[in-house]
Parts: sequence; C-alpha cells; structure tokens
Amino acid sequence: MTNKSPKQENENLESVTADNKTKKENKKAFGAPRIINAENPSAIPFSVVEAYKNIRVQLTSTLDKIGGKALAISSPNASEGKSTTSVNIAIILSKLSDKKVIIVDADIRRGTIHQKLKIKNDVGCLDILMGEATYEQAVKHFSPSLDVITCGKMNANSSEYFDSVEFDTLLKTLKENYDYVIFDTPPVNLVSDSLVISKKCDGLLFVIRSEITTYEAFRVALSNTEKLNVNVLGVVLNAVDNNSGKYYKYRYNKNGYNRKYGYAYGYGGYGYGYGYGKKSKPKKSGNPQ
Repeated sequence: MTNKSPKQENENLESVTADNKTKKENKKAFGAPRIINAENPSAIPFSVVEAYKNIRVQLTSTLDKIGGKALAISSPNASEGKSTTSVNIAIILSKLSDKKVIIVDADIRRGTIHQKLKIKNDVGCLDILMGEATYEQAVKHFSPSLDVITCGKMNANSSEYFDSVEFDTLLKTLKENYDYVIFDTPPVNLVSDSLVISKKCDGLLFVIRSEITTYEAFRVALSNTEKLNVNVLGVVLNAVDNNSGKYYKYRYNKNGYNRKYGYAYGYGGYGYGYGYGKKSKPKKSGNPQ
C-alpha cells in the first residue's frame, strides 16, 4: 500500500484552497455541474443524458465481463467533476430494469454527495466504519432503485478506516444487496484513500476535465494505481468545449497514457467521453505522442 505521512497529506489538502479558485473559474466557464433529474428531464441537455447512457453501456459491459459490481470513481486532483459524474452514473445505472444501485460518499474529508442530491448527512460512511452506526441506519432511499450512503462525519485522517475489517464487511454487505456499488472517492494525487478503496473494488474509473487536468497530473495518478495493480476500467472526459474544434483521443496501457485511442463527446461546453483500457507493446520512448 502507498502510504503518505500526515505532513504530506496536510500539504496536499492545503492545495485544495487554490483549487477552489479553479473551481469557481470552471463554473463560470461551463456553468454549474448538472445532476440528471427524472422529475425534470428537460433541465439536462439531451446530449448529456445520451452521453451518460453510452458510458453506462460501456461500463456495464466491462463489469459484466469481469463479474464485477463495485466501482470506485476518482480523479487526479480536485475540481475535475468526479462527484457529479459519480452521482449521474449511479442515477443512470439505477434506471436499468430490475437493477438495484447504491452510491457511497467515501470522500469523508470533503463529501458533497448529500449536497448534490439534497439529502441529509446525519449518519453516513464514516459512522459505519467507526462502529457508531449500522449499514441499515446509514442507508438512505433516494428512489425505488437507488440508495445512498453519505459521508457522515468528516475526518482529515481517514485512510486507516478504509484499510480495515469494518470496510471489508461493509463492501461485502453492499455487494450482496446491490447490483452495482459506486464509491465516490477523493482525488488520487491528494490522499491515499482512493487507492485503498480502488484496490478492494472491482475497478476504478477516472474522471478528467478538459483544459484543466494536466498531462503530468494524470501520469502521476496512473503511476499510483499501477503500483497497487488497481484495475483501471477507463476514463471519463468532461467539460469538453465543442466550439474549440478539438477532438480528444486517448489510450491507457501499462506503460503510460498516450493520445491515441478512445473517444470523447463535446457539446455546448459540457461533455463526456469513455475510453476502455487496452494493452499494447511498450515503446522505447516515454514521451507522449
């Protein structure tokens, strides 16, 4: 396991303050993140919903192939859209016939799932892991096919709670009771929680933001996952500006992150893409092409 000292984690958390400025700039440029709402479908552009449906097809196919249920979602750094993407993926998965889905806010430093879904955050994930609440007490029924466990208490030093018997028990219980289990986890490059969680899940889905996520930041994030043999299922590219005329292609392999494979959607300043991991022969040069 990749361990970070309290000093390193505190230094990483301090960078969140600077990210807040970026977050405000992102919202100004692309508008506030939007959550799929069954009661008011017109609030979300048709193209956005269709992009999520495409992600759903690719994701369920991938999970089915490996017999997986539990999915961790993360990003290299803060303010790249992972929580909004996590919620929308959970919602779109819950619309499948006869499928039961749960989303768990495992970002117990800066959890936001309760704010996005406008539900209470009285008891949640950390309360369960600390033994102060049961799974049954923490789960919230958002819709007939979608349940939620919010972050609950927030704690700056939380990695040890996920590398525990209590978390293993919770994960086992969730996989027994749901068809898909989604964990919204902290950014990979900031704290180690997401790596611990991803290693125990069936796979990790990365969320990166167009014009915000740097090439180097994603390389570092991938390197961190490779050290633990985390199963990276793919990448979601969001905030694509279709007016820029750019088309994004990506390929992920064990030797790095190259601009050669995959596809992305862009429309009106808001977009999503999905790339499925494929292995390829190592190249002599480590430079991106």
